[in-house]
Amino acid sequence: MSRHSEQGNITLGFVLLLFALGILMLGGLQRQLSHQRHLVASEVGFLKQYAAAVSAQAWGSQLTWQPQQTWQCQQEIEKGWKACILLVERNEVVMAARGAYSGAPLTLWQWGIVDNLHWLSTPHGWLDFCPFAEVPRCQLPQ
Repeated sequence: MSRHSEQGNITLGFVLLLFALGILMLGGLQRQLSHQRHLVASEVGFLKQYAAAVSAQAWGSQLTWQPQQTWQCQQEIEKGWKACILLVERNEVVMAARGAYSGAPLTLWQWGIVDNLHWLSTPHGWLDFCPFAEVPRCQLPQ
């Protein structure tokens, strides 16, 4: 064999090595992109759930209510919204609102009062969680 043909084999080996490294890097990149796509889809789903719950809360704030010691709920069947209020103290009520979207339901909570059968939210009354220590009080009726 001449020296010329040996140099060609080394070049070919180097090209194949670069090709193999490129395929490994592309495979890793594909796995990262797939994971990121899943995270983005999850975030979009949460934002849709949140928007539905905010819509349900806005809808519920426009309704007339009779505060009671048990949960009182109203539903907008077409859009899948549900808003419920519960009389906690003399004039203090909590509203729980939920919008329908695929996945686990997201419930928003807000303190307020019912004045002349109309819901009025209290300043800074937004809650990220159910305000009651007892789990059964946090479960809305079906």
